[in-house]
Amino acid sequence: MYMLNIGTKDAMLAVAIIIILGLTIFYHWSVAAFIITECTVCFAFWAGGRKQDKRLEK
Repeated sequence: MYMLNIGTKDAMLAVAIIIILGLTIFYHWSVAAFIITECTVCFAFWAGGRKQDKRLEK
């Protein structure tokens, strides 16, 4: 059996995407709303993983 080597952040992103997909189906959101929400969540996860600028640490 093949095991995916994913971390906790990757698993949380996958769970968030599945929840948004479920909400889209349940509440009949439009495709545009789904895409905007997915992009927002992915951008937030990407921004959360960035290193803080050393100039801001003071």
